[in-house]
Amino acid sequence: MESTKPVISKRPSPRYLEIAELLSSAIDRGSLAVDTVLTEEPIAKLCGTSRTPVRKALSELFEKGKLRQFGGRGYVVAGASEKSDPQRIRLTPSHLGLEKTDELRRQPRVISQRIAGDFEKTLLGALPFGVYQINEQMAADHYNVSRTVIRELLSRLNQRGLVNKGERSHWLLGPLTTRDVDNYYAIRSKLEPLALIESAKSTPATEIQAMWERAQKVFESGSQRIWEECEKLETDIHVDLLARSKNKTLLAMINQSQSSLVINTLFFSTVKSTPPLSAIREHIIVLDFLMRGAYDMAAQALEQHILLAAGRSRQRLKTFSVFVEPDLPQFLVPQKY
Repeated sequence: MESTKPVISKRPSPRYLEIAELLSSAIDRGSLAVDTVLTEEPIAKLCGTSRTPVRKALSELFEKGKLRQFGGRGYVVAGASEKSDPQRIRLTPSHLGLEKTDELRRQPRVISQRIAGDFEKTLLGALPFGVYQINEQMAADHYNVSRTVIRELLSRLNQRGLVNKGERSHWLLGPLTTRDVDNYYAIRSKLEPLALIESAKSTPATEIQAMWERAQKVFESGSQRIWEECEKLETDIHVDLLARSKNKTLLAMINQSQSSLVINTLFFSTVKSTPPLSAIREHIIVLDFLMRGAYDMAAQALEQHILLAAGRSRQRLKTFSVFVEPDLPQFLVPQKY
């Protein structure tokens, strides 16, 4: 069995609404006094975001009557006042009721966790359909975060081999070709068995037994097998059984080479199917050897399973030529190749 499913995170609430609520609360409690000038840049810095969501937040509060425009250069807090001139202040966290631990001031790495799953799922969904340039600013606007956050996520995906930089330093996604599939699976067929031999010896026998029982249950369910249960078997073999390897460099290389597995997830989700029983049987064979302590035989069985999986994935990739390209966000710009 050879499919993995990207982690799907709940889409966060729009960033501009969070900022609008923050400013509105500060106005209501009086920490942002009437006639106080509010401009985009200071608010963006305090909230750890780009100016785009701040601009939308200020516009939102203007429409609600909490702000009024100030000479075309910003906004001021609306309300009855005897002051004739707008008041300029050095905006601080205390004005917005922020502390260092508050959510809106978290560091970009923490902010990125809010959108990482959805961002990766979107990119993986486009991968089999061609080449796309990833527009950083449009992606930042789409998720209401700063470009720094998008760059960090792209850098992580670059390390995994999912995206790369073109000749003009633009981020590119795809293409994923049958040659790529062959290369990735060839690497996996050698590296995963190496990690298995070391890692399985440190895995409690009860855990291996539980993996075997799960695989056997799915196999016996035949045509009634459920996708989520099949997906768990994939994690058992290709993630959990390898995770106890002390060679972190080896595990990082394995993780990068598994990027092409998106083909199988997309294929099964599109055709509403599950992996074949033959693939599940291959898992059972690997686990059978492990339960008997025959680690070398288990490694050989895993290598054979990956090589067989390569052929299945290659055929699935070819079927995408007749699939309709999914609706994609504007930050993915199709390219010719």
